[in-house]
Amino acid sequence: EERQLARLSKLPSVSKDGVTFALGANIELPREVEQALAAGATSIGLLRSEFLFMNRNDVPDEEEQYQQLAEIVKGMAGRVVTVRTLDVGGEKLASALGDLSPGPNPALGLRAIRLSLARPELLDAQLAAILRAGAHGPLRILVPMVATVDEMKQVREAMGKAARRLVRKGIAIADPLPPLGAMIEIPAAALAADALARVCDFLALGTNDLTMYALAIDRGDEQVAHLYNPLHPAVLRLIQ
Repeated sequence: EERQLARLSKLPSVSKDGVTFALGANIELPREVEQALAAGATSIGLLRSEFLFMNRNDVPDEEEQYQQLAEIVKGMAGRVVTVRTLDVGGEKLASALGDLSPGPNPALGLRAIRLSLARPELLDAQLAAILRAGAHGPLRILVPMVATVDEMKQVREAMGKAARRLVRKGIAIADPLPPLGAMIEIPAAALAADALARVCDFLALGTNDLTMYALAIDRGDEQVAHLYNPLHPAVLRLIQ
C-alpha cells in the first residue's frame, strides 16, 4: 500500500474538474520535514509549535525556539512554512507554562491566542523566534482560535514591536515581515470572516474545532462522537 502511494507523490495536484491546487503537510516535529517532502508536500501548511513546550518544566527561550524553527525552514529549502503560534490550553496542557487552570469548560476557556495575549512575554519570544527563522526562508504566521478583529490587531502590533527590537540589535529577520493569518475555527470567526479579512493577510480553516463548536459535540466523547459530522449542512455553510 505504501509503495502504491509513493508512486503518486510526484503527480501534479489537480482536481477531477481540472483545478490545480497546492498540497501541503501538517507537521508536529522537525523530523517530519523529511517525511513531508518524500510524500510530495509543496509546503508546510501548518507547523504546530507546541512541540517546543511539551514534556518539559521550563519555557523555551527565544534562542532555542529560533534554532528549532530555523532548522525546519532550512529543511524545506525555499518552500513556505506556516507556523502556528502556541495552541495550548483546554485539553492540550504544557507543564512548562505552570499551573494553567482548565476552568469550568476547557474548550471555552483560556487557550490558544487568548493565552498568548494574556502572557505577552510568551508571545514576544515566539514571534521574535519566528521572525528570525524567516531570515532563512519563506514563512507565514498563523494565529489559532481567533474570534475578534482586535485579537489580530494586537498580534500584528506585537509582531511589529518584536521586529523593531530585533532590528535595533542588528539581528537578521524576515524582510518583508511574514504574512499574518487567522485560523477560522470558531463559528464567530467564520461569520465575521469579511471583517477579519481586512486585518489578515490570509485565512486558514480549522475544520476539526469549527465542527465541534458548531455542533456542540466533543469528538473525544464516545457517547456523542457518532454525531460529529464535518459534512453537516451548518458546517459546510460556515466554510462557504
